[in-house]
Amino acid sequence: MPRVEPTLVRGIAVDAWKDIWRRPLMWLILSASFLPMVFLINFLIPGFVILGSPTAFYLILFFVGYSICFAFYFLFWCMAVYLYNGQVRGKGGFSYRSAFSRMEGWAWPSFIAGLVCGLIAVLAFEIAQLVTNLVLSFLAAGQTSTGSQFALSLVGYYLTYLAADLIIVFIALVPQMLALEKGRKVEEVLRASYRVVKERYRDALLLFIVPEIVIRTIFIGALFIIAKAPGGGLIFTLLLLCMTVLEAGRIAFVAAAFNRFYYHVLEEEKKKRKAKTKKQPAKKQPAKKQTKKR
Repeated sequence: MPRVEPTLVRGIAVDAWKDIWRRPLMWLILSASFLPMVFLINFLIPGFVILGSPTAFYLILFFVGYSICFAFYFLFWCMAVYLYNGQVRGKGGFSYRSAFSRMEGWAWPSFIAGLVCGLIAVLAFEIAQLVTNLVLSFLAAGQTSTGSQFALSLVGYYLTYLAADLIIVFIALVPQMLALEKGRKVEEVLRASYRVVKERYRDALLLFIVPEIVIRTIFIGALFIIAKAPGGGLIFTLLLLCMTVLEAGRIAFVAAAFNRFYYHVLEEEKKKRKAKTKKQPAKKQPAKKQTKKR
């Protein structure tokens, strides 16, 4: 399996972080686009659970609502891909207006692709949560101490997200296929993203999981700090804002990092084609028939 050297992966991560800091407004735009997801998960769905809504209605609301909210901020994920692309190509970056216009021009196919990706993401998360809970239930059997139960819950928190990322990483390049390769059919962009990630799975997963671990750790730390602050309503508001900004930062990093990762893949394939062409023996020209002199 072809691999990217660890130093190159580290270089991609550093360059992606620089891309984000050069365009900080994109982080705020992504944060705003993630607010509907925060409202759905933390207000709407818990409200229906408290009211005792039927299970079927709850599941429909959860999967459909999650996919729609995912598709909404997926549009701005595509915008971030186009915006950061200017830094990769050495063009000094595009304006926010041009990036938004570009995204707006192919908003509908991107929204449809976002719906499908959102459904894949929520299914992956639910499967990961189910498997993780089953594994931890066996490990927790007989554990009575509070410390052990807390440690297992913390491990379960990380494992749920990391296990889901094992599947979600396959769609990480869909925005690049839409924004950079101008793909418009959902099946095409999903297949293209899957093909590239599958061939370089270990490296793509590393770029995808590192920001996940970082923001989950920061979020847990922020949770402990906010919990000690006075005021219940203020605490909850700060927690939601913290979650929104962190998730937006993760998406911004993934957009910038996978831009650079994808261009590296293209360059790698280009070099392989050149090397293959050089190895092919030159075709012999047919000898010219000499005319006999009479």
